[in-house]
Amino acid sequence: MKGATPLHPLGSPSTVRVRADREGRPVEVSSRGQKRAGRVVAVRESWRIDDEWWRRPISRLYHQVILERGEILTLYRDLIDGRWYVQKVGPPTAPNG
Repeated sequence: MKGATPLHPLGSPSTVRVRADREGRPVEVSSRGQKRAGRVVAVRESWRIDDEWWRRPISRLYHQVILERGEILTLYRDLIDGRWYVQKVGPPTAPNG
């Protein structure tokens, strides 16, 4: 179709810039256009995935973080190419009542 936009899979990761502390935990996130940007106020969870070694290796360190505006992001650092990606964006957290 002429003029049609290309299709992209839902939930595909996009690159982001991350400033990390000495232990590699994210402390600040910035992205093109600053849509997903801010200081990390909490790291809720971290985990590592190493898989697909028989095809193309995958080695990622994931962090689910809360930004200062309450937005929840699932970030990962690709341990093979060294880049950071945002995998999932969640709704802002409810303020403590």
